[in-house]
Amino acid sequence: MEAIITEANYIKTYQPRYNSITKDGKSNIYIIFTNPPDTKIKIIHATDIQSLGLDDYKKQIFGPYTSTKTAINLVKMARKIFGFCNSPFNSQNRPCFNYHLHHCPGTCISKISVTEYQHHLGLIKKFLSGKFIELKRRLNTQINNAIKKQEYEKASIIKNNINSLNQALDNKNSSMLLKLSDATEHLQPLIVKTLKHPLLQQAPVRIECFDLAHLQGENYVGSMSVFINGKALPELYRHFNIKGEAKSDPYAMKEIIKRRFNHPEWGIPNLVILDGGVPQLSIVSNQIPSYIATIALAKTRETIYYYDNNKITSLNLPIEDPVLNLLRNIRDEAHRFATNFHIKKRQKSIFK
Repeated sequence: MEAIITEANYIKTYQPRYNSITKDGKSNIYIIFTNPPDTKIKIIHATDIQSLGLDDYKKQIFGPYTSTKTAINLVKMARKIFGFCNSPFNSQNRPCFNYHLHHCPGTCISKISVTEYQHHLGLIKKFLSGKFIELKRRLNTQINNAIKKQEYEKASIIKNNINSLNQALDNKNSSMLLKLSDATEHLQPLIVKTLKHPLLQQAPVRIECFDLAHLQGENYVGSMSVFINGKALPELYRHFNIKGEAKSDPYAMKEIIKRRFNHPEWGIPNLVILDGGVPQLSIVSNQIPSYIATIALAKTRETIYYYDNNKITSLNLPIEDPVLNLLRNIRDEAHRFATNFHIKKRQKSIFK
């Protein structure tokens, strides 16, 4: 159980170059919390996430995990420790299967309110995030409050939760996991120290990357991927059809950048990544607000370029560097998104 959580958090942090789980989007397995009030816990593939229409990706998606089996085991552990409802707030007020096993807080029979159930699910979310210190502190606070209110039955249930959690973590590797918080937060400040970009003084919250796709100048399209605090938010991605006459990557990139910054309602990025090298950086930079840090990431040698005192600076990081792997992952997401859009557009043109 600890290995599963540790691996998922480390994948978010270091974006390992050779780890297949970060390469094949179809095989990525996630644990999903559907929207309230009738929140259910599901195990699905990454490609099915968008179909759920989730309200907050950051708070409702956990993973990736190496296989469906490992995710199932993790959900079973969460059910054993905390319990959750299979059919919350159903119209027939019928007890679910977990309730008969004493692993449901009674949501199916309206024993607790929607708000109380969301607080209960918050414990499972902290568990899946590896935030065990905060989780234990919260459980201890709950048990103390229950005792003060003389709600001894409730206090007994919480005590069982604490005991089950301690039992699950009772091994020699617990000390490492107890120190592990949300892994992506650790990497954000490292971006500032590694890049040393003159406009990047604080950890970038929103990172956007732009890429292009075409076949000999035909069906020219562009894409934008968006990462918030190191996590991909596919619902914020954007496609662009290249409308201009200039059929070259730098000028096509200039067009989509200009159009992107005509939409301030999309949010303002702290860091912009251009897929390309010096030509893209030099031609596109004047379309980006001067206060936004911008870099170009060339595929050939994974060289990073940016302006420092009006001069172009180049930076080559070790291939195993976690910051480089994060930047490459963001770029690969933009590339994947652009390529898929290009293929669809090309297929339509062939049919025509």
